[in-house]
Amino acid sequence: MERKFSRRTSGRETEDGMIKRFGITFQPSVDERAVSVYLPEGAGAHGERYPVMYMLDGQNAFEPERSRYGRSWGLHTFLDAWEKPMIAVALDSSMESDRRLAEYCPYPLEPRSWEGLRARGQATARWIAEVLKPRIDAMFPTLPNRACTGIMGASMGGVMGLYAVTALNGVFSKAACLSPALALCYPQLLREIREGEIDPDTRVYLSWGECEARSAKGLTHMTAEHLTLAGEMTARGARVYPFLLEEGRHCEEDWAGQMERFMHFLWLE
Repeated sequence: MERKFSRRTSGRETEDGMIKRFGITFQPSVDERAVSVYLPEGAGAHGERYPVMYMLDGQNAFEPERSRYGRSWGLHTFLDAWEKPMIAVALDSSMESDRRLAEYCPYPLEPRSWEGLRARGQATARWIAEVLKPRIDAMFPTLPNRACTGIMGASMGGVMGLYAVTALNGVFSKAACLSPALALCYPQLLREIREGEIDPDTRVYLSWGECEARSAKGLTHMTAEHLTLAGEMTARGARVYPFLLEEGRHCEEDWAGQMERFMHFLWLE
């Protein structure tokens, strides 16, 4: 049974906003997860409501001490200073690599690729859309419509962002997909984009790093895959920002460094 939310959530002050944190039963894996919610200064005091950005691998969103690798995105610091007041919802992933891969992979992998993996990514995306989002909308002063709802993630979280904005396009109108692990399920994602119903009012930021490939040939292949996905989404009417980060690595520091770029594209242009 889904754990009930309480309005008595723990919180900590940022420079201007507030982070509230509570636990929830994550049904796809049937275990407890933390959800951290950033609220802008004075949220709801005068009846204002705010757009929402959902972040995968939420333990990496705010404090370095909670981050998987000791380096956070500093999302609260960015939002404290940013011109558009927003709510950010950061859902922790599993800290076990195989379980995280399973919950963020939307398509089954061939057994020889990853022995014993049960892909739960589709269940994860539905749970965010059908369970977590309605609870957040009930608890906090959100603007719940699709135009005001986005999702962001990196690596396998980037794959999940691509899947969510395509398969659940009626819920998410925006996605920041940084360094998505396309090697695991590129053909399936391409088919999803080609066959899915994508509203023209959809924006997707899609980035990859120059140093993520092991060779010049690998970078060419990686770039071709990203640009093909971007082209297919553009052909469906979506606005896409493909971005190759020079000397970009597969790490939290380089993903966090793109925050102003992708947030401006998704929410201000």
